[in-house]
Amino acid sequence: MRKFLFILLGLVVVLIGAALIVPFVVPTDTYKQQIARQVENATGRSLTIEGPLRFTILPQLGFEAQQVMLANPPGSKSPQMVRLKAVEVELKVWPLLHGTLEIDRFVLVEPQIDLEVDAQGQPSWEFGAPPAEPPAQPSEQPERPTEQTQPAPAGPGGIDEASGGMLKEIRLGDVRIENGALTYSNAQDGSSERLDAINMTLRLPDPQSRLEADGALDYKGQTITLRLSADQPAALLQGGASPLALTVETTPAKIAFEGRVDNGASPAATGRLDLGVSSIRDLAAWLAEPIAFEGEGLRTLEIATQLDAGPQRVALTDTTIGLDAIEARGELVADLSGTVPRLDGQLDLGAVDLDPYLPPPAEDASGSGEQAGVAGTGDWSDEPIAVPPLGGAEVDFALSLDSLTMREIEIGRTVLGLKLAGNTLSAALEEMALYGGRATGNLEVAVADGVPAIRQQFQLDGLNALPFLTAVAGLDRLEGTASAQLDVASSGGSELQLVRGLNGTGRVTFTDGALVGINIAAMVRNAATAFLDPGAGEQRKTDFGQLAGTFAIRDGILSNDDMSLQAPVLRVNGRGRVDLPARTLTYLLEPKAAATLEGQGGAEQVAGVLVPVIIEGSWDDLSYRPDLSGVIGAALRDPEALKEQAEGVKRALEGDPGALIEGLTGGSGRSGGEGGQGGSGGAAEDAAKKLLKGLFD
Repeated sequence: MRKFLFILLGLVVVLIGAALIVPFVVPTDTYKQQIARQVENATGRSLTIEGPLRFTILPQLGFEAQQVMLANPPGSKSPQMVRLKAVEVELKVWPLLHGTLEIDRFVLVEPQIDLEVDAQGQPSWEFGAPPAEPPAQPSEQPERPTEQTQPAPAGPGGIDEASGGMLKEIRLGDVRIENGALTYSNAQDGSSERLDAINMTLRLPDPQSRLEADGALDYKGQTITLRLSADQPAALLQGGASPLALTVETTPAKIAFEGRVDNGASPAATGRLDLGVSSIRDLAAWLAEPIAFEGEGLRTLEIATQLDAGPQRVALTDTTIGLDAIEARGELVADLSGTVPRLDGQLDLGAVDLDPYLPPPAEDASGSGEQAGVAGTGDWSDEPIAVPPLGGAEVDFALSLDSLTMREIEIGRTVLGLKLAGNTLSAALEEMALYGGRATGNLEVAVADGVPAIRQQFQLDGLNALPFLTAVAGLDRLEGTASAQLDVASSGGSELQLVRGLNGTGRVTFTDGALVGINIAAMVRNAATAFLDPGAGEQRKTDFGQLAGTFAIRDGILSNDDMSLQAPVLRVNGRGRVDLPARTLTYLLEPKAAATLEGQGGAEQVAGVLVPVIIEGSWDDLSYRPDLSGVIGAALRDPEALKEQAEGVKRALEGDPGALIEGLTGGSGRSGGEGGQGGSGGAAEDAAKKLLKGLFD
């Protein structure tokens, strides 16, 4: 026994001596060559160790190499894919003899990683296949598989035990990345990104303990911190599930997940997902470029949702969204199992104010603060509309809000259904509370070759017309309760093209209202004085019981031939057209003095002289004048009425005959003046003026 102990002691001394002497006896260049050969065989890339190489066996199995480089593929912008100032590895020997890989220290010092995608789209991090094993010699007989050669199950540490079952688990001590950097460049699109100051620490005392990792890196001048924890890392590595928490945070934004992750054959994640953005503008400027946005909105964003994600389905439920002062709740489900993704969801909004997201109103030349170019084609932009191509997904989404404010427009409770199928987007307006009324309708948009084709059907009941038209179009000349039906379609690549291509039909009815800026009854009673003061339009007003008509639109020109106005002591028929692209109107009103005080539904007993009225001009600057041919025609049919009217005209002429003619014709009744022009009516108008002077002078 004593002899055996001496032999055992001698063996230990020899082993210790070998552990201390061998690293100094065997040339390090031999190790470098062997390591480089093994790496090249595995990756197809050359490995270079330019610095010193050190080994230790006791008390720990150690390895340290400096100035290590792994090559990029030939033709890459950077010759090396990985450069390491140093790599340090220390393993505990005695646990290794018992099947446990216990890494006491693993440090990558200043790793520089350059990832590239070449012009053909080949990434540099895809390694070539290892060389094939040499074929067996004919004399060699393949070994008959035995029970011992069958694959062995993985051990509790996630290490395959097929190779003798030596490793049963892994334990991590000091695992770090120190001051690393990573670059990415793509020769196909010219893009490039860089991460600096990468520092990461990993802690895993044993597979059954909690895995914790935290670190930081710099990206575009901002520091990003990362924290990760997994309660059951061994199960996660073996294809099981584990509770997991992840937080990524930087100055303008923070994203956090806390839930459960399954790393099985069908990976899945369930849990709470939170996103907080302190400044959307700062985030956009940091990640991409500053937002070209003149409004005051797009500041803060808060999203909290329950995530349930798998390979074929992603669901966001119990979701709350806060964008500045806007608050919303909803859900979204994406089904990825079909040929195209399908999205279903709904979003409920409260009170929405869009003014912070709109640029300030442009001022006109006079500096009034109103939008420039209210009249004329300048209002319709001819700039191409940037319409994204539709398709690639099926969508069924419901959107609702309690109220909406935009500039002067105020909208009440609204429910909208959105559907996308193929290249067609449909919007069903199921409900809209609008200025005391209710609106419903359908909008369909199809995009082909970047050009939208639009079809709209709309129905409106009980609308308070004056505040609505004032808010939407700046028109304050019509009062009453409106109902309308509209069925129009158009296509075009710009606003102006869409207006020019507009076609369809419609009907409009106003009840218990008034035409502001014109007193048609006064025109009927006294054609001689009703037009003397064009500036008094704001004080003129024609009350009516009903104003109704139908219209047709062809190539942007709206035509109406059956306008009917019923007012006390007055009936008016009208016809004309509206040039929508030019924003102008030409309209003829044919009033009749009725012997009744009834308005809507009253009998049309006509008395007196017909005095047709022409309304024309741009939408914001309409002018009114009598139709002289209509006056003369009516007078020829009723000479006595003409005589009575002539007496009134004669009395007016005694005051200011020029003003009378100006009022009657809509032009200037003065003779002479600049260029000798008496108005804008041309030779026919001048002849009419001479005729009037001859009749009444």
